[in-house]
Amino acid sequence: MKQENFLKTAQKFYSSYIDFAKNWNKLTIQYGAILSDSISKTLTENKNSLSNFFSESTQSKMRKVFDETFRKEMKRDEFCDSISKTMDSWLTLSEFYGTDKSYQIFVDLLSSWNKMVEPIRDYVNRTDSESIEMNGRYHLLHYKSKTKSNKTPILIVYSLINRHYILDLLPEVSIVKHFIDNGFDVYATDWETPATFDKDMTLEKYIHEYVENSVEKIIEITGLEKVTLFGYCWGGIFSLIYSTMHPETVKNLILHATPIDLEKPDTVIEKWTKRINPDKMVEKLGNVPSQLLNFSFIMRNPLESFLKYPNYFKRPRSQTEIKQFFAIENWLYDSRPIEGKVYKEIIKKIYQKNELIQGKMVVGKKNVVLQNLTMPILNIVGLNDDLVPPDSSKYIMCEIPSSDKEIIEFPTGHVGLCISHKAHKELWPRVVEWLSKRS
Repeated sequence: MKQENFLKTAQKFYSSYIDFAKNWNKLTIQYGAILSDSISKTLTENKNSLSNFFSESTQSKMRKVFDETFRKEMKRDEFCDSISKTMDSWLTLSEFYGTDKSYQIFVDLLSSWNKMVEPIRDYVNRTDSESIEMNGRYHLLHYKSKTKSNKTPILIVYSLINRHYILDLLPEVSIVKHFIDNGFDVYATDWETPATFDKDMTLEKYIHEYVENSVEKIIEITGLEKVTLFGYCWGGIFSLIYSTMHPETVKNLILHATPIDLEKPDTVIEKWTKRINPDKMVEKLGNVPSQLLNFSFIMRNPLESFLKYPNYFKRPRSQTEIKQFFAIENWLYDSRPIEGKVYKEIIKKIYQKNELIQGKMVVGKKNVVLQNLTMPILNIVGLNDDLVPPDSSKYIMCEIPSSDKEIIEFPTGHVGLCISHKAHKELWPRVVEWLSKRS
């Protein structure tokens, strides 16, 4: 009997290994061919400019041709299927190597490590704040302000992918500081690094406990009845859903680069996300690895990742510029794993079935009713955002019944909305003006 079980296991392992090897080989060949064809087309279309290769105009033209060609090929159904099949076969094979369990142990060690570095991350170059301990694996940051001329406090609800400090990266490009300097009382969620046992965190728990408890705590501290919710990226999903269920506590709702309508966008990340199997990923790994997300971001635009450093440092940079560049790089790769169940819910219900904007989404046992959004709403969209494309954010405004709603479309990318000097000169003063009139 033991020998028979051993043979069955060996056969299953062999079959899984061959399946993964075939899928990985096919994906590698396809990716290499796409890369090669894109480079070839770029050189062909710019052959007359190659003599002036190092000029910014020539490189800009070449990168544009490469990006357009490369992304078009990466969105083809055949390649997207290869991504999905390779991921599934790797997850099946990981069970035999113990990769799934080893990853969970690694996540727990990472969680402990982050506990030690959290004070450094939260205070170096950050706006002065105090940490309010909350029930659950997160805490609430309260940024200290000497003056509060605007009455309604702001609660910033962050995404689950990267750390909270993108809106408070450096003093000269801090949205938090911008709000505080204009008299707002600012709070923010700081989601901690999840451990293995956090894989069962659901969207319902985030909405009905974490966001709701944060709002109640601010109301308790301030003695006011309402807050302004500011949702960043996936945090905008949390803020939007909470606002439909508890409109009585939300004075204003601000959505910042929030993916809501995932039927219209035709970008690489959305195409890949719609093909993956989140059930299997969560079953095998528990929490979704941040490294996997970072790798997919690099894979969708390898030339940009390769040329980023040489392009930036090809001319002299000031100490301030270098500090900001590495601060952004640190934030980009300072990712956290995403809790399994909430990841699965967001991917399946919003990215794959597009239930949120269709009015079909259920969180826990409650329907998400967009008709309850009657408070003033501001939607901030990056026109050049290829992580959360503008089409996925802006059409929610057609479904919102509020008589006081506005959309700001700004010509920059996902990160540029937060840290570009142009955004801080032109965009955020408009946001402050909008909010000041409604606080």
